[in-house]
Amino acid sequence: MTRKSNRRSQRKEATTTHSDPTHTAEPSSDSSSSSSEFAPEVRNLPIPIVLKPASPSKPTPKQPSPLLLSPTKKNGPEATIRQIAESNDTMNGTIHVKVLTARNLPMLDFGKRQDPFVMVQLNNSVPKSWATTDPSFHGGANPEWTERSNNELELFYNASVMHDKGTTLTFEVYSDESGDELIGSAQQSISSIVENRLTKPTAFTIHLSDEKHSNGNRGELNVEIWFGPPVRKVFRAAGRAFKLLDARDAMVAMLCSMTTSACGAVSDRFQLPMDFAKSHRKLSMALAVVFGFVAAAALTMFVAFAVPALIVAFITFPFWIIPVLVTSFFTAPLWLPILLLIGLFLLFISSFVFGLGITSGPVRRKSAFILNKIKHSEIGKRVIYEKSA
Repeated sequence: MTRKSNRRSQRKEATTTHSDPTHTAEPSSDSSSSSSEFAPEVRNLPIPIVLKPASPSKPTPKQPSPLLLSPTKKNGPEATIRQIAESNDTMNGTIHVKVLTARNLPMLDFGKRQDPFVMVQLNNSVPKSWATTDPSFHGGANPEWTERSNNELELFYNASVMHDKGTTLTFEVYSDESGDELIGSAQQSISSIVENRLTKPTAFTIHLSDEKHSNGNRGELNVEIWFGPPVRKVFRAAGRAFKLLDARDAMVAMLCSMTTSACGAVSDRFQLPMDFAKSHRKLSMALAVVFGFVAAAALTMFVAFAVPALIVAFITFPFWIIPVLVTSFFTAPLWLPILLLIGLFLLFISSFVFGLGITSGPVRRKSAFILNKIKHSEIGKRVIYEKSA
């Protein structure tokens, strides 16, 4: 009880001391003792709450759209290039040009027949896209092209190359397949057909001209043009192979023309023997018969001996022909290796001639006619052409 009363008295004194401003502080010993006594009370006082400034809220990440989360589509330049390429592939197609007739073509050589043909080229195409018709035999100044002369031409349209360029066709008419002398040429824009994907044939009249001649009118050409689905890559590659054969034929025709000119120059040198043969017909005929018998006998000997030897050599070539050829040059009579070499050379020439014949122009024209028949059928359209978008 005494302790409680003492504490109450000390509390009253402390309150009076704090309330009186004129009250002087007591010695340090008293203050230290009083502070130790007040410690339990101070400990019971509530701790002031310090409010911390709220941290700025983090922005919520933007959720990507469902299209971007799909596994089939990716962002970035590669995806953009891929999408552009896919869209261009869907825009690829085939430009069909059907050559019908030509009117009022000039006759370049009155002494020769004129067999005109038409070459159509797609400008700014990479690789170069072009095609030619077959010659219109005895067409003259007013030729006509039919299905048998392969008058329907196809040009591949590559949208990735031509999307920012105008679509223009160049028409060139030549007088003869071998001479390739230009009659006239012209250009025709078909941008509206390509942009609108017109599948219905549109008729055009192409007015031909030639810069080398003062008279600009070189006749006119009537054609039909439309747009269709692209040809599959395999058949496009086969078409390029056919064009290489066309280039080969043009080179062969040029060589034949040069050979003919050379033979004409040589024949002028032998004009006197020819005049002698014309004036002595009986003697020349007798000499021709003698030379014919000699040539036939030589050919018979060659067929009788060389051809069987060539067959045997071809069948058993890996086993003995190489050693025999090597030893025969040193031990056998001279005529045997010469005969074998001549036989091998003639075999090479015959295979070369056979290859030229099987890939000649008339054979290719017949195969192209059959191919056009197949392409126009329902099954052919599904097999040769890609599905349109």
